[in-house]
Amino acid sequence: MRIEHDRHPDRAGAASDAERRETLLSAAEQVFLARGYVSTTMADIAQAAGMSKKTIYQVFDSKKELFDALMMDRLAVLRIQPEDGGRPPAVVLENVLLDMARFVLSPKQIALTRLILAEIASTPEVGDVMKMRCVQVERTMQNWLALQVSRGIFDIADIPTAAAMLFGTAFGDFHWHLLLQLGETPTEAAVRARIERSVAVFIREFARQDHHQGVIDR
Repeated sequence: MRIEHDRHPDRAGAASDAERRETLLSAAEQVFLARGYVSTTMADIAQAAGMSKKTIYQVFDSKKELFDALMMDRLAVLRIQPEDGGRPPAVVLENVLLDMARFVLSPKQIALTRLILAEIASTPEVGDVMKMRCVQVERTMQNWLALQVSRGIFDIADIPTAAAMLFGTAFGDFHWHLLLQLGETPTEAAVRARIERSVAVFIREFARQDHHQGVIDR
């Protein structure tokens, strides 16, 4: 397995640090999916990226650090930006949850999640990395909800539980069905409809009555 490049990254000046890093992350993702975390070596990733082992260790100190960087990079799409541009909270939630669903339900991410679940018991470092990055995503949603509470828009006593409920109702069953190979990838329309219903229920439960209409106005 080898990723094709226009230029060889090991040649002096051939690629910037950012380009070299992204090449390594893409190569690592492909090799991890093909061989699993435990069976993959840094030499495998270097070969797939068309680089020397010396070059790969100039960017990442270890396989765990590389895996962590891969998770952080791929999960970046799940981060909610607190600035909502004046949009109603319901619209912000629907858009964010749809972006999340597109990511976590994608075939590549489902394959990567299966790999992690298969190796997490025998390789604690994989679980540690995944837990840390998932907690970051959860806290980002929690922080956004806390901001809305501080603005007097939502009335939520237990923000972590409310965030977990929102994730679960929005696309949780779609996710588990795909992980367990119990169904096909849902259509965009089906995911969007589920998210809209989930957000509507969330708004009815947690929006303050004096802000209810402003939360949903589009």
